[in-house]
Amino acid sequence: MKHLIYGLLVSVASVGLAQTAEAACSCGGVRNIVAQYSNKTIQDVNDHTTDVGQQIADTILKGVAQLSAYSDRSVEAQKRIEDAAQLNDTLRARQEARGQAEGGRYDPAASACFDLSGLMQFGGGTASYGVGGTDVSNLSRNRSRGNGAEGQAVSQGGLAIANAIIKDRDELEDVGGFKDPTSDIRFLTDAQTLDTSEAKVAQAYARMVNNMVDPIPAKPITEGEAKTPAGKAQMAARQVDATRRSASHAILSYLGDLSAPTGSSELAEWAKKAAPTNYPYEIGDEVSKLQALDIFVESRFPNPEWHQAVAKMSPEAVERETLLTNALQLYVSWERFGLERRQAAALSALLALQLDDRDSRTTVIPVND
Repeated sequence: MKHLIYGLLVSVASVGLAQTAEAACSCGGVRNIVAQYSNKTIQDVNDHTTDVGQQIADTILKGVAQLSAYSDRSVEAQKRIEDAAQLNDTLRARQEARGQAEGGRYDPAASACFDLSGLMQFGGGTASYGVGGTDVSNLSRNRSRGNGAEGQAVSQGGLAIANAIIKDRDELEDVGGFKDPTSDIRFLTDAQTLDTSEAKVAQAYARMVNNMVDPIPAKPITEGEAKTPAGKAQMAARQVDATRRSASHAILSYLGDLSAPTGSSELAEWAKKAAPTNYPYEIGDEVSKLQALDIFVESRFPNPEWHQAVAKMSPEAVERETLLTNALQLYVSWERFGLERRQAAALSALLALQLDDRDSRTTVIPVND
């Protein structure tokens, strides 16, 4: 700055001197000196202007860089804030999930493993273990014809049949918890599992069926009688009678197969584990499919523990319970349909008997010999 002021003063003085000197003389040397100082002053001014401009530019660039750094720091700070918020949300979600899990939210459905293992073995005894309902019906029909050991009393007829009925009543007293199971249908209908693998249980069951369906069969027709017209008529009448009695056998056979043991040890183990503590029936080493269904039902709605478990179940576990219940309802509906078919057959047999009774009194056509 000092150089600038000094140059300006020199220039002014030079011009004044030049004018004075030129007025005094016209010497070329003086003119050259003035020109030299004038050019130098201009150069100094230009150089200083350039330096100032560069300083201004540098100052602006530094300011811009500083602002850019501030902006970067602000962006980074905002990013860290957002990352921290996301991390907090993640941790909060984890803690909420953990709390729900510890509270049983994601626990499996009640007795899930037991249900699965039991259902996999359900109905394992497609052929009943021991004596099933079908077996008893076949024995009863053979007895009515006087066939085999069970038909021995029928073959003898009369008092032999009465003695056999009384003998079974006395020998089978208190079997299954009933005073006289041979004359009590509850022996069959109230049993969750009728363990016919025990000889006395099977015998009482068979006698009860015989007493109900065909208590006192007619003595078998001999070969000689079968050749006579009366014998043939009697054989035909007995065929009709056996056909209609078979409708009763079909229902009792169905009920017997429901409560007969399946012979599945896996199903028995499942039943013991899945049954609630207040289950009202005994669970032995043999379990019927009827008792398996009963345990499935008793372990749920009547069971307070199940209601508490449902309140803590996850939606998935509730859906599984619903699915199992729907599957059970489907199975029960199918079993009920089987019973309804047999009931329809029994009703048709009953209708036929009523029509026969009516016709015998109203539509008999006399036949002259």
